[in-house]
Amino acid sequence: MCFRKITLLLCLISIKMLSAQYMVGLGAALHRYDQVLSVKGVKALDAGGLGLELGCGVERSLQGALAPQMALFWQAPLPTKDRHYAFHRPYYMLRYQFDFQKVGFLDTYHGIYGGVGYAFSLGARHSLLLQLGLGTVVEYLYIPNLSNPQRHFFLNPQMQLNYFFRNHSK
Repeated sequence: MCFRKITLLLCLISIKMLSAQYMVGLGAALHRYDQVLSVKGVKALDAGGLGLELGCGVERSLQGALAPQMALFWQAPLPTKDRHYAFHRPYYMLRYQFDFQKVGFLDTYHGIYGGVGYAFSLGARHSLLLQLGLGTVVEYLYIPNLSNPQRHFFLNPQMQLNYFFRNHSK
């Protein structure tokens, strides 16, 4: 039931994201994934940006199982001295991430992340973001022949490198 609500929320937000900034991102989580490829949309607002990410990773602990991922995030510049431009400055990020793997059993993850990053301008319409985050993750293992899913909590450090290929607002 919770998965349906999250999916509905992400679909509603994605409709609002159609007139947003778009970026293709490459990310690497330092705990579970070898690599993650994702597409992100960021809607620029006055105080920061609301974003939606759809990606797919490869889970090394499950012998290369594919791991689809969805995330909803907020990122905004850190309150530093006003430099009159949005790039070449540090920012903070808050993020909810959901991902899962299906390899003989269903393995789902819900994570809440906080982090910091730095944005680099690569011209008028391109930018590069480097981001480091740490999240608290709950893992649910749905194993056949068990009536209750097993639950585990852990900390998950994450590093992402994101490239904005289209940098504008409508």
